[in-house]
Amino acid sequence: MMMPANYSVIAENEMTYVNGGANFIDAIGAVTAPIWTVDNVKTFNTNLVTIIGNKFLGGFVNNTLGTIFSGNCTWGDVKSIPGTLVGASKFKSGNIGDGIATILGNAAAIYNLGTASVTNKASSAAISYAEGKTGYYDAKGNLIGYTQSF
Repeated sequence: MMMPANYSVIAENEMTYVNGGANFIDAIGAVTAPIWTVDNVKTFNTNLVTIIGNKFLGGFVNNTLGTIFSGNCTWGDVKSIPGTLVGASKFKSGNIGDGIATILGNAAAIYNLGTASVTNKASSAAISYAEGKTGYYDAKGNLIGYTQSF
């Protein structure tokens, strides 16, 4: 069979490369599909949310509970908490991306608080002594006695 000089027979499964090739998502899928399962995707997403939540957790707790239990909280402070959590100041200054990141980060922090236990410090609670008393502790930090100086 005679074909023109610029004609080439190409198998049907090769046509995608002639038409421009695979996009980035297709390429990642081709590499990861054989090794990733639904459980891997779930674990990846959970870990990603946890990492982001860890970054925002301290600020979230300080901006909510820290404000309320600071000892000098006013009603104005309480009313400002929602604006802090949604990054209102970032939106007002035009940093929309940062505002969205603040919302997502605080949501991830809430997720972390709902899925993990926090450390209970009651086992290491101790009574602090008045001025003039010196405590003596063992190697593990347990109080074993104190003296009173006069």
